[in-house]
Amino acid sequence: MLDVIALGAVAGLIPVYLGIFAALYLGKVLPRTWEGGLIGVANGVLVYLFFDLMHEATEQTGARDPISWLVFLGSLGISFVGLVALESSQVFGARAGNRILSLPYMIAVGMGLHNLGEGLAIGASYAGGEYTLSALLVAGFGLHNGTEGFGIVGAAGKTPISWRDVALLGLIAGLPTCVGTFLSGQGVSSYFSIGFYALAAGSLLYVVLSLTVMSYTASRRVQVSAGIFTGIAIMYLTAMILTLVSGVRS
Repeated sequence: MLDVIALGAVAGLIPVYLGIFAALYLGKVLPRTWEGGLIGVANGVLVYLFFDLMHEATEQTGARDPISWLVFLGSLGISFVGLVALESSQVFGARAGNRILSLPYMIAVGMGLHNLGEGLAIGASYAGGEYTLSALLVAGFGLHNGTEGFGIVGAAGKTPISWRDVALLGLIAGLPTCVGTFLSGQGVSSYFSIGFYALAAGSLLYVVLSLTVMSYTASRRVQVSAGIFTGIAIMYLTAMILTLVSGVRS
């Protein structure tokens, strides 16, 4: 059990932290004119993950199983509409700084739910004695998850992120990979999988819309659009590399 949890840490927890540190470093050394592009990259990463999560959820939803429909739609509605309702009631904080800093936490929660699914895949292959596949999945997911740090940091914009925030954000986004590897040995219901994929998709959709409103201004449209394309391209290419090497889609 300790082995599979360690695999989850290598695939999820460590790469997320590395991505956060890389994004923080680039944010300091690159000119301020690159800010719109970095936010666009963050948004592109989230857009890709949103469609990936929607695909995973609908793949497990049965056409002849109305309960799975309710789980999917209920989870998606709770996360997306619920977050909008919380924002409208100013639960996220009255000050602008608090409002903006809440976005990285929402992103981390969505990514954490996504990474829980990746942990389930790693743990299942390891439990089945497919050690080579497990190693390939760890390497592929690790590369994939490293880019998620840009999504977390980019959402903060000009708001400084403290070391305490860095520690919490990395745990929220990366630790569920370890949880997933553990749960894979316990057996999980398909309704559970549908539910957390839909919850993650709804929370990421909320953040995508929030980032678009915040960054897509008249002076930065081309820059942000190029960044969004770059983010999607990075996620797509790492997923395709993983597929070529292991035969398993990320």
